Amino acid sequence: MTEIRTTTTVQVTHRFAAPAERVYDAFLDPAKAAQFLFATGTGQIVRCDIDPRIGGTFTIVDRRNGEDVAHTGKYLELERPRRIVFTLSVEKYSRDIDTVAIDITTLAHGCELTLTHEMSASFADFRERVQEGWTGIFEVAATLLIDENPTCGTGLAEHAGIAGKIGTMFEGLAETLALHRTMLVPDDANARKEDDLYRELAENWRQIANRVQAAAAQMAAQRQLPMGAHDETRWGDDHLRAFENYVTSQSKLLAMLRVAAARDEQMLASMRT
Repeated sequence: MTEIRTTTTVQVTHRFAAPAERVYDAFLDPAKAAQFLFATGTGQIVRCDIDPRIGGTFTIVDRRNGEDVAHTGKYLELERPRRIVFTLSVEKYSRDIDTVAIDITTLAHGCELTLTHEMSASFADFRERVQEGWTGIFEVAATLLIDENPTCGTGLAEHAGIAGKIGTMFEGLAETLALHRTMLVPDDANARKEDDLYRELAENWRQIANRVQAAAAQMAAQRQLPMGAHDETRWGDDHLRAFENYVTSQSKLLAMLRVAAARDEQMLASMRT
């Protein structure tokens, strides 16, 4: 008797500034896919093999804390630029084989991608984590797949994602500081001093987070901003230095975040156990 497999689904939708063809192709191009598909913040994609044909397979390996996590699957449907369907297995965590469908709709500006991930019902408790994982993948892909004909408005929108994530990080910091206060013993003099400090810091970081997130949302909404007239002769060394400082700061922040995230992920794992 054939066993009936019960499933649950996760659906994620994301809009891209890039046209449908570029988004579709990125999922099947090893050089591009290795930059976002199944990549984690503290991991490193060490292998990305893709055979982009119906019946073809893929293997994408993310090295996490010295361990290799292989994502493998087979392409079931390929219809450029509208639809990609593939199986997905991560043997390190489960022998189950999931099915993932990507549907891409062309818009007046860019495209909209809808992903449907069908998995075993036994993983229903992990639906939120799976949804967050795909959302993160698409956010990184959107940073990679920028508009081919950029304007100042699209430039603002393309840089909003990182700023928004920084705001969310500050929000998490504020909440962590605020919750720390609940563990302090109020009749201890040192605890009262610590409580005053944590209260002030939590409020400051909360205000900063709100302002950063508001500014990021404002930037993200400017994709259709009409291009104004520019006097290119006004471009000078000050403009170059400012952008160099921005780019250099991103690189330094990335290096620090990779170390900090790995450290804090270990701390989080110990808290869960």
